[in-house]
Amino acid sequence: MPTIYDNDTRADLERVYAPVFEEFTGTFSPDGLIAEARAATGLADLGGEAMHEPGFLTRLTALCNALETEANLTALGRTRAHCRLLAMVISRLRIVDYVRQSPDLPAIRAPLVGTGMPRSGTSFFQALLAQDPGNLVPRTGQGIVPIPPLGVLSEEQARLDLTWKMLQFHGFDSDEVNAIHPFAPDAEDEDVLFQEAACCALFSGFYNVPSYVPVQQAGYAEQIAWQKQLMQLIQANHPSKRWVLKAPEYVTKLDEVLEHYPDAMIFVNHRDPARTIASIASLYITFQSVNSDFSVPGEYLGPPLLKGQAASIDALEKWREAHPQVKIVDVHYKGLVADPVDTAETVYGAFGLDLSAEARSAMTHWLAERNRHGQAQSGVKHSYSLEDFGLSEDMVEEAFGGYLNRYDIERERR
Repeated sequence: MPTIYDNDTRADLERVYAPVFEEFTGTFSPDGLIAEARAATGLADLGGEAMHEPGFLTRLTALCNALETEANLTALGRTRAHCRLLAMVISRLRIVDYVRQSPDLPAIRAPLVGTGMPRSGTSFFQALLAQDPGNLVPRTGQGIVPIPPLGVLSEEQARLDLTWKMLQFHGFDSDEVNAIHPFAPDAEDEDVLFQEAACCALFSGFYNVPSYVPVQQAGYAEQIAWQKQLMQLIQANHPSKRWVLKAPEYVTKLDEVLEHYPDAMIFVNHRDPARTIASIASLYITFQSVNSDFSVPGEYLGPPLLKGQAASIDALEKWREAHPQVKIVDVHYKGLVADPVDTAETVYGAFGLDLSAEARSAMTHWLAERNRHGQAQSGVKHSYSLEDFGLSEDMVEEAFGGYLNRYDIERERR
């Protein structure tokens, strides 16, 4: 069903999102952000009960309060945070309006869903699977500027250009950031980006907002429902394609995943936590440094992060024991990096899927040029160690020794 957005152009997008690039020296408030977004779009509907507006407002209120009281934002960081939040509310208004005009959204059938601890190769594997022309993956530009959906905007390059302008505005084009997590407008991205306009976990990665975290987590079911809605809008233009989803938080959210995607094909990445834990901590500090001069001292960040990741893995193990009927395929980082295409074919085969010759060729070609997706594309070395974050190999072994042995995970050179 055609909507008023079907003929959007570069000028339309730039006009609507122009206010997000303005300097901001005020105080964060839900009312203020919503008023600005309504003025920018000419829209008023935030979704009502059907799209969980009350929960969205609860989370937005908690986030605004945490940004004011906990985030220690610099002047530039305040402007950047305002940009992200205002863009989020603008996009929410546009998504709600688009959905109202598009009542017949398609079902999401049998997505491939990956999870595992952050930094365990999930991003690399998702990017590899994205080379299969039969697959869809969430992409950065589709999450930051989601409406109109991919394939509808009359000037698709306009979406990418606007997204890149926002990434630069946020400081995500710096060598330091790209050394740990490369950003690009059309890059494969975490599912959480598709939850952004529901006010999600994304913000706790960019800002130090501990009081926001439990409020956000309490509304996770609403956030994954919002993500599915955005996927359906894109699926409508690509009806024969299969989604490849990926999020570390699915480790403890498989009930919610299967509620929305009962035929999901789930795989879990495994890697030595001695390599992942310090990298996760370094990522948090790097992301938050673009908005604040203050960061939690590394020696205080590591132990609770170690404890939290161990609890997540323990929860996953208990869930798997309680749900033996759910097929989960395990992907080992060592095998993945040794032979990525063979790993893809193995995962496909485990779920009864065929890796086509076209997909294999595309993956092989991408691997030959994968520096553009590599962790060191900027030339700046991403250096970190367990000791930087108050951790030791003995602490990792105590927390994860059983896990490493159970899955025969290689203890990488530490």
